[in-house]
Amino acid sequence: MGDKLLILDVGSTALKAVLYDRTGTAVASATRPLTTQTLSDGSVEQDARQWWTAAQAAVSELPLRSDVCAIGLAGSMQNLIALSPTGEPIGPAILYSDRRLDQHEVAALRDRLPGDYGQRTGNHLDPAHPILKLMRLKRFLPGPPLDAVTGFLFGAKDAVIKRLTGRSVIDPTTATTTGLYNIVSSAWDETLLAAAGVKAAQMPKILAADAIVGPLAAESAVALGLPRDIPVYNGAGDGAAATWGAFADAPNTAYAYIGTTGWVAGTMDIADARPPRDSYTLADPVEGSRAIVITPFLCAGAALDWLSEITSLPVETLLDHASAGGAASHPLFLPYLFGERSPFEDRAVRGAFLGLDRGHGPGALCRAVLEGIAFAIRHNLEAAGLPRQPLTVIGGGARSPLQQRFLAEVLNRPVIAPAASQEMPALGIYRMLAPRLGFEPVQQLTGSVTVEPHPSRAEAAERRYHSYRAASDFARELPRTMP
Repeated sequence: MGDKLLILDVGSTALKAVLYDRTGTAVASATRPLTTQTLSDGSVEQDARQWWTAAQAAVSELPLRSDVCAIGLAGSMQNLIALSPTGEPIGPAILYSDRRLDQHEVAALRDRLPGDYGQRTGNHLDPAHPILKLMRLKRFLPGPPLDAVTGFLFGAKDAVIKRLTGRSVIDPTTATTTGLYNIVSSAWDETLLAAAGVKAAQMPKILAADAIVGPLAAESAVALGLPRDIPVYNGAGDGAAATWGAFADAPNTAYAYIGTTGWVAGTMDIADARPPRDSYTLADPVEGSRAIVITPFLCAGAALDWLSEITSLPVETLLDHASAGGAASHPLFLPYLFGERSPFEDRAVRGAFLGLDRGHGPGALCRAVLEGIAFAIRHNLEAAGLPRQPLTVIGGGARSPLQQRFLAEVLNRPVIAPAASQEMPALGIYRMLAPRLGFEPVQQLTGSVTVEPHPSRAEAAERRYHSYRAASDFARELPRTMP
């Protein structure tokens, strides 16, 4: 019997395979990039078949594959994957960030939904909810006849599970993001299914994250080089997996994620969350009496990538320039390059640098961007009513010491940055599954850096934050005055 747990984390930009031993130590990992197609019509798609190809490639790099005793999964949520009668994807996977439906279409579709949509789903209607895409399915699947669609999946990890086991499943957290899940009954909502034109038989089975979906199919075992018939556990969507990985799965805890996009999240008893609220409320992947409160914002690390493009300087070079500038002056940055989703929904708002002068070079602009990301995190924490002390920060963007410093000063709280922050979703799945497997629990983050705020800089950050909030209000009004 093997003694290693394999976690497959199907992210938006890469698939990561992580191998854990029974003490919770990551003994090996491998990553494969994923390609996203973004077009001018607002479409954002991936080829669902590349998730399986990437899984095969990543797992093939791992040692000790014969010691794997179980598989767990994490992955991006709020996607739409249509299935053929053979279980294969029909057409591309439509990602959560797809914006083909304009505000007028969303408003028209809202009128076809029940007035108590928020009470049923736990969330106000969001343009990213897959229920809206299902209501306009021909727009997103223009090629095949719709009667050829026999089922739907909504998570990237669920498409991989389909290949691993042949079963269509979903976890409660990912189900909450669809706009079809009743957060009170913890089941698919028949009224919402009817509004979307979907039959219950087309929907995946809802299973807890720590539930076994089935044994690894023989063909998939051969493709991955793994033992046959080992159990495949359902796992959870990335928001839940990261929450557990950051040890924010108990009430009154919170963390921030800084990737291409970002979010702040924490856990509450569902009675205290009182959905629907301005932030997202997601069902806990394991504990039915709890909810994950999460506020996703659209531009985090993407702002640094944009700055890198327009300055023709690598991100690392920009960070070096920013660090060398010390406490020199820098402009104020509004990180709304793609509109905004939280703490307010506004597609029209756009970003800005305020207070520019000729002396501001790439380093000053980079400091402004890092500060703007920190301001967005504080704004979202306050809007969601989540605690700020101490704040764990994870994701690729959290590795920058300068970003950590800006966060500590903007929040005026200690910031904890785990060394392996990009593996937090995989660690979260390990924590969910360890009790089922008899593996040792992981009690705390290891190898973390704690950054304390500098009092005088925190005072200055407080003043600048109020300017940021005022500038954000102005930026939201600006499109109304433009021709």
